[in-house]
Amino acid sequence: MNRIATRLLAVLAPAALLLPAAAHADQMTFDDAAGDGKAVNMAVALGGLLGGSTQEGPLLLDAPAETSTDVVRTTIDHARKRLTLTVQLRDLVDATGSSVEFRIVTPRGRYALTAGVMDGRTIADLSPLGRGGETVTVSEDGAVTVTVGPVEKPCRTVRARYDVAADTLTASAPTSCLGSPRWVKVAAGLSRTQVTPQADGSANIASFVDDAFRGGVSLESLGRSPKVRRG
Repeated sequence: MNRIATRLLAVLAPAALLLPAAAHADQMTFDDAAGDGKAVNMAVALGGLLGGSTQEGPLLLDAPAETSTDVVRTTIDHARKRLTLTVQLRDLVDATGSSVEFRIVTPRGRYALTAGVMDGRTIADLSPLGRGGETVTVSEDGAVTVTVGPVEKPCRTVRARYDVAADTLTASAPTSCLGSPRWVKVAAGLSRTQVTPQADGSANIASFVDDAFRGGVSLESLGRSPKVRRG
């Protein structure tokens, strides 16, 4: 190494110590296209549930005017003790009838973190998905109970909050309830059902959906984030 290079390193080395440390990969933000949510074609959906429909057409329709379900950004904050997931909506006009299911993949298993508004209250739940085999129990009165995986204590500090002013939904759970994983991958599906009573006693039902990690909505699967490592 020549003398000039040696002097340059002598000057730069102390300065490098003053630079901010590189950010941990414990927080990542992902953008989603605005206006890519879908409306459920209720004539087709309800006809199928009732055993067939004469209605034809796609199950999902474009719904660019639906803003309360339209995700534009998702932030995954994978801190050491808590995983916090925040979705930014285009314009959260009304959270009534809204729900979101986060699918969380870890090195050891998969979980569903769900949140929604019921009777004016925001509720949240965390449950394992597909862990272990199925256990079938038949009681003396003939009732059949199917248990998937081991029985675990509920995670009592799962939280969720809709913020209409900020157009956000935030849900979180302790990382200990997820097995304290080294990394997570996250998928998120949002839905909103709007019921409008009519003068004749009937009601119009409208339903909207969006995928936070995919442009548009697939009937086969949800989009998924890359690995977000624990901070």
